[in-house]
Amino acid sequence: MRFLITGGTGFLGSRVVDRALADGHRVVGLARSDAAATKLRRHGAGTVRGDLDDPATLLPAFREANCEALINIASLGFGHAETIVTAARAAGIRRAVFLSTTGIFTTLDPPSKRIRVAAEGTIAASGLDWTIIRPTMIYGGPDDRNMARLLALLRRVPVLPVPGGGHHLQQPVHVEDLARTVLRATTTAAAIGRAYDVAGPEALTFRQVVITAGAAVGRRVICVPVPVRPVIAVTRAYERRVSSPRLKAEQIARLIEDKAFAIDAARRDLDHRPRPFAAGIAAQATSSPYRVTPSRSPDRTETRMFRIDQATQLLQDLQRIARVAGPPTALRFGAAVARHAPTIRRAGNLDAADRAMATGGHTYRPLPGVTVMLPGTAFGGAREMYCRGVYHALPGYAPAAGEVVVDLGANQGLFSVLAARAGADVIAVEAQRGFAPAFINHAAGNGVSNHIQLLHALVGPTAGVFADPRARRNATHWDGDVDVLTMAEVFEAGGVDQVDLVKLDIEGSEFALFDEPGWLDAVGRIVMEVHTGFGDPRTLDDLLVRHGFEVTLLGNDLVPTAHLGDAASGYLYARRTRSTTRAIRGSAQPDGRPVSVPGSRPSSEPGFVDDPAPRGVSA
Repeated sequence: MRFLITGGTGFLGSRVVDRALADGHRVVGLARSDAAATKLRRHGAGTVRGDLDDPATLLPAFREANCEALINIASLGFGHAETIVTAARAAGIRRAVFLSTTGIFTTLDPPSKRIRVAAEGTIAASGLDWTIIRPTMIYGGPDDRNMARLLALLRRVPVLPVPGGGHHLQQPVHVEDLARTVLRATTTAAAIGRAYDVAGPEALTFRQVVITAGAAVGRRVICVPVPVRPVIAVTRAYERRVSSPRLKAEQIARLIEDKAFAIDAARRDLDHRPRPFAAGIAAQATSSPYRVTPSRSPDRTETRMFRIDQATQLLQDLQRIARVAGPPTALRFGAAVARHAPTIRRAGNLDAADRAMATGGHTYRPLPGVTVMLPGTAFGGAREMYCRGVYHALPGYAPAAGEVVVDLGANQGLFSVLAARAGADVIAVEAQRGFAPAFINHAAGNGVSNHIQLLHALVGPTAGVFADPRARRNATHWDGDVDVLTMAEVFEAGGVDQVDLVKLDIEGSEFALFDEPGWLDAVGRIVMEVHTGFGDPRTLDDLLVRHGFEVTLLGNDLVPTAHLGDAASGYLYARRTRSTTRAIRGSAQPDGRPVSVPGSRPSSEPGFVDDPAPRGVSA
């Protein structure tokens, strides 16, 4: 059979195209752009040019396709049903299968429900030999918009706040099972003039879904019930700011609706044979351990709510806050976002909500066995550093007891305090002296002043924001010029010849810093924010690999990626794969022996001494 397929480049559509071709059918895909046409041709499909948003292009495209049947996978939620039906009739296409959704049965009343219900009415009255397939939540593969994100989150977070407690029913269907069922509908006479609910084999509570997904990635997940209303209020504020939101309040509200459906008719007429959720999610976790791809094609521009939240959802921020700072703090922050939504929309960031958290203090548990207490004025930085965990998002990179850590771009000292509380000795470097009072207070308040040495210095000054003297003088906390140091001089000032972990956040200066010779040979691990406006992260990747590191690049959603695309920044993680490091040149005593202080690792020694001498914080 020769099929015309709309939506053939999407999550489900690409599977239907592949399945149809594998079954010996011929496929023509409707392509609205050159990029879409290229994707379809890569799958082996033919193409015709047309855009559902431009009705004048559809009839010529449908006629050119010269197909026996239409499979409309493109969403019915945009009001295109009448246009599609009209073009199909005019082109002489009789058999048509349309993808709708079980979402039309929601007790809520979103605009999309009314549009889809009307679309089904249009299809039923079309005179075509129609079939409507209504899937539940679809999952499977790294490009889904549901379980891939959950799997990525559960790999990092063992505690998950669940709106409403997660007691309501879900019935996810695997994308490959759905693709087979869609194709069977095209060739089954019994399916003509009927609509089918298509779901997984059994209904599970959302809590069971989460726990099963956690088991698939080796996590024992603890579900923490959270009230639904504050989460919905925050999500609505997000929706008002973003033109194409990746999360909607409707989705949160539907978590407290039962979404269980009888699939007997689909089993009988369409031979629908869905796999158990546990089997499907386990296969997905194995095949795509971290990758989460965008929910829409990259040729559309997405307006994001917050700079710091470029590829993640505000709900994930609330979940992270609940995990690290406790559910009451997360709810308070969510209420602050809702209360200050107009200001947040205008500013494009969460500063107003962060300021609302400034009263009192907060306790954070960012790492196992590590507790940090900070005043409320540090909440914004702590939310990024501790709750999102931008510098310890991957296993094996967190600072640990007995290590030497260099915190380059220390700011108000949040990472330095974290490392010291974990038991490390820290050399903190910050160019802006104005951060010193907060830094010293944070260290003192957590009892780690004697394990942090604070240096006021500028490194990598030939690149980045601070390459411009005027930018330095205009910086918010610039308080007079400081020494310019190389990394070798930083190590020497700290009295060490080898370092376990270097954390960098130096606003683009990292590209100049990595031009300095020698110091990389003395480092075990590196975590840093990388700024694409000042260089290509791939140059740092290549350099680090040549120096014996394995490198992982993360987007701002903290998911590993091959490249950052148009994002202004991301994170680079690197660790040495070779078993030894070498002392840096220039860090030696007059007799040629490496400099060594308690807490450092001389090149001839396998590890740190057990009782490092304290080194005090000073301004």
